[in-house]
Order: sequence, then structure tokens, then C-alpha cells
Amino acid sequence: MVPYPTTPEEIKSAEAELLGSLLLLPTEGIPTALEAEDFTESTHRLIYEALQTVSGAAELDTVRAVVMLLTVDELEHIGGETYLTTLRQQAESTTMSIEEQVSRLKQASLHNLLMQIGDALSTHTQYYDGDDLVHLIGELERALRITRHLFAPQKAPPSHMAPLQTDLDSYLTDLDTRLKQRIPFTGIPTGFVDLDTITGGLQRSNLIIIAGPPSSGKTSFALSIALHILLKEHRSVGMFSLEAPKKQVIERLLSMESFLDQRLLRSLELDVSDRARLTEASAVLSQASLWIDDTANLSTTQLQEKARHLVERCGVELLIVDYVHLMLSSINDKRHENRVQEIGEISRSLKALARELTIPVLALAQLSRAFEGRAIRKFQLSDLRDGSLENDADLVLFLTLAEIEASGTTASPMLATISIAKHRNGPRADLDVCFQPALTRFSDLPTLVQPEAYEQPSLSVPPGSVQPLRTFPRLNDILEQAIQNTPDRSSQ
Repeated sequence: MVPYPTTPEEIKSAEAELLGSLLLLPTEGIPTALEAEDFTESTHRLIYEALQTVSGAAELDTVRAVVMLLTVDELEHIGGETYLTTLRQQAESTTMSIEEQVSRLKQASLHNLLMQIGDALSTHTQYYDGDDLVHLIGELERALRITRHLFAPQKAPPSHMAPLQTDLDSYLTDLDTRLKQRIPFTGIPTGFVDLDTITGGLQRSNLIIIAGPPSSGKTSFALSIALHILLKEHRSVGMFSLEAPKKQVIERLLSMESFLDQRLLRSLELDVSDRARLTEASAVLSQASLWIDDTANLSTTQLQEKARHLVERCGVELLIVDYVHLMLSSINDKRHENRVQEIGEISRSLKALARELTIPVLALAQLSRAFEGRAIRKFQLSDLRDGSLENDADLVLFLTLAEIEASGTTASPMLATISIAKHRNGPRADLDVCFQPALTRFSDLPTLVQPEAYEQPSLSVPPGSVQPLRTFPRLNDILEQAIQNTPDRSSQ
């Protein structure tokens, strides 16, 4: 076995050798175990982050692609295109596989981590600063992840049953249980009938992106889903609110559950019936298993630590991140000069977190303004600000609100459209739902009429503001029409 590097010179050489191999063999892809933190040289880390974006693309010249992704200052910092070409040329004489090189680098990372942890423990004998302790715990967890990777058995022990058969039996057992218990969905229902019919609910281990331009109702849609999961499905939800403080999130939830205009809560113009509804709503919400973290500038490392705690200690079954573009990458917990690469790292970390914790992660994202210049203003996946979100997501939902007519008011219910732009495990579709601006709440179209308990008009909904229901094609009609229009392949 080739010994792993220990001195700074040896580690620098090993990093350069691995990067050269990745430049030489782009179709091999980057091993999932490799992390940006494994590179001690800032120049090598920049090259690695750029390679993550272009990895696996056989048709690209990787050196040229990396040059295009880096800024002028970053390119000068790493030594220009000449250094990248040198790395690739040197890798041509390398005899070790990429997996072996990654393993050597991980061992070096583990060695350095253990040395740093040992120094930290020896210098802090009695009192720990809160931030230092959080950092130390993060380093310990990373050391454990590297150890598990390095010492995991390379080959599974022989078994009398083939892996496929084992997985097949497990799937059939789960299917039989669902049939007996009449569980219609494999995932967590969102409360939107058509959306659940197509997706089967929010699937475990999936990264779901809700995207739209600013002020298009992304947070309201996510909270509408959360309310259904909390109050109807009786499941636990964790929310990371990077945009709004916890107090504002709670105010929204109270407005949505009590059917009271948010302006009433802020202006305190509440009559007796409004106060009664508010009291009832607060009693219902107090029973909900919702954990809200409103830490600003949250990094991927911090989110991962807190998410693991919520899942392991609080039984959380859904994580909501509002929103992706306000997060920081884990590299030094500060803004990266190349925002595209940073969002790529954040996107991959959210996907990895969903896989690790086996729960759906619902992340909100902003769209670029490119759609405004089109004749038909329909969103496209390319409108996502960063390509990594599109690649890593299992489900992408675009949110569109209908234009407010001149005769309408901001308190009137509006038509909204959920566009399933990407669905890794099913079809795409445009689904019509209702949005109530005064309550910032989304719901299925048939629920436009207020509940019987709230038939009396209040300040939250002006008299006559509820418009007659419009008729829209339902999902079954859409599917039947699609089947009829599908050409018969048997006759071809």
C-alpha cells in the first residue's frame, strides 16, 4: 500500500496529481467522497470547485472549461491556463487510479484533522467558547465521516441472496403494507390533490426546488405545504428561514390558520370575533411539531449539523430552506467570489443531506429575469440562476401568480399555477391552484369558499371580494386527453 502524504510538500503534490487525473479523465467523474475541504491549497480548491461543475462531460475540454468558469483574478491566482495544462500532462504518467489517489488524500485529511483536534483539546482544558465548540464538533464529525469511508469494507460479504432480490422483496413488502393500510402515496402528502397525484407526495431522499421571481409566493406556498403536513398529517417539520425572522414566520402561520388578514395582526384592528379566531388558531398551532431556525448567513456545515439534530432528536420528516441564495458555502463560511460555484456546492450539500437523512428537503430559489424578455412569459429550467440546482433537484416547481385585473383587489383570491418543470420520476404538468393574498395562503381551487365557521365577513375579507369559481380542467381530464393524443407505437 502506498503511504499517504504527511508533509505540506507531499500533500500539495498529491493534490496536484489528483487534479491532473480529473482533468485528464473527465468522464470518470468526481468521487462522491471527495470534498473541497480535502484540499489544503487555495489554488487547488478553486480548480476542484470548477471541476465539480464540468465533471462527467466528455464533450468538453476540461482545461478550457475551467478557465471559462474562473474569474480573471482567480485564474491569475492559480497560475493561469499553463498550470492547468501542466497538471493534466503530469497525470499522463500516473499509475494510480483516481480512487486510490482520493483515498490517499482522505488519509492525509484525516491525519491533519486529528492533529488539529488534538491541539484544540489540549489548549482548551476547562472553558470553551460557543463558536469554537461548534467548530470542534464539526471537525470531529468530518473526521468520523472520513474514517467511515476509509475503513468501509470494499466488498460486501458473500450472501445467499442476490442484492436485487433483497431490494425487490423489501419493495414488495412495503407495497403490500401500503395496500393493506390503504396508503395512497409513497411520500408525504402536500395537501394539493393534483400535485400529490402526479408526484406521490414529497419523496424521501429527494431535493425539491420551489422557484419563482421575487414576491411570487414561494414562502407562502412552502408554508401552506408545511401547515398541511403539520396539522393534517401530524408530522414534524424543520424550517430554516434565512430571509425572514421567526416572528414574521409565526405571524404568517397565524394569519393562514385563522383566516385573518395579516394587516389586521400588524395594525391590531381586531374585533371580538377576530380575537376568538386568533386564539383558536394559536391553540391549534401550539400542538404542531414545527422547529424554526432563523439564523442569518447560514452555512452548509451549520445547516447539516442542525438538520441532523432535528431529525435524530426531534423526529423531523421534512426540511424547508428559505432560501438557497442566502446561504453560504462551508468554505471558511464566507461568500465565494464565484457565486455560481458556491451555489453548486450548496446545491450538492442539500441533495447529499436529503440522501443521508432519508427525508425530503424543500428548498426555495430565485429565478433570473430572463423570462421577461420573451414574447410568452413562461419559465424555463434555464431561468434558475445556477445550473447546479437544475441538475441536483429531483423535482422543480415553478410558481406563477395570475395578473391582478383592474377590477380586482389585493384581497381577492387569485389563480396561481404550479408548473412541474422537472420530475425525475414522473411526468411534467401545469396545475391550477388558488392563492389568497390577504392570508398569503395557497389551496386547491375547490376550497376558495370560506369554512362554514367563518361565514360572517370580517375585516380580513371585504364583502363581495370572493369571486365566483372559474371552471378549470382537472387532472383526470388532462391525463385522459394526453393518452388519447399519444400515437399507437404497436402499429409502427
